[in-house]
Amino acid sequence: GLCKSIGVSNFLIHHLEQLKEDCVITPHVNQVEYHPFQRPQELVDYCKSRDIVFEGYCPLAKGEALTHPTIIQLAKKYGRTPAQICIRWSIQNGIVTIPKSTKAERIQENCKVFDFTIAEDDVKILNGMHDGRHVSWDPSLI
Repeated sequence: GLCKSIGVSNFLIHHLEQLKEDCVITPHVNQVEYHPFQRPQELVDYCKSRDIVFEGYCPLAKGEALTHPTIIQLAKKYGRTPAQICIRWSIQNGIVTIPKSTKAERIQENCKVFDFTIAEDDVKILNGMHDGRHVSWDPSLI
């Protein structure tokens, strides 16, 4: 009776289903790796349908996305950085997004993503880059 709200991290659908069996409180948030190479749309939809906020971490794929030719091309098209393209794409997909940096100038850059929109055709291109790659760790092994 002490816990009113919980958040979980790296819970896949089967983890959330097991939690439902073991717990009466539904998590309010599920923090999961999310970037153009790791876009678990089935999990996003599952969370949405159960009012669980899907929160994405590693939006830059630990830097791997910053050197991808498609992302670089889109950054040039929009006059933005590759990081801003990845963060904006994530936000446009309805994901609460957590970019990480220790450098003040990068933190400021990461915040400048609310004054432009990526066209739907370009969002589809980024959505299509999903290849299931994890840059953090793979929770399916648990």
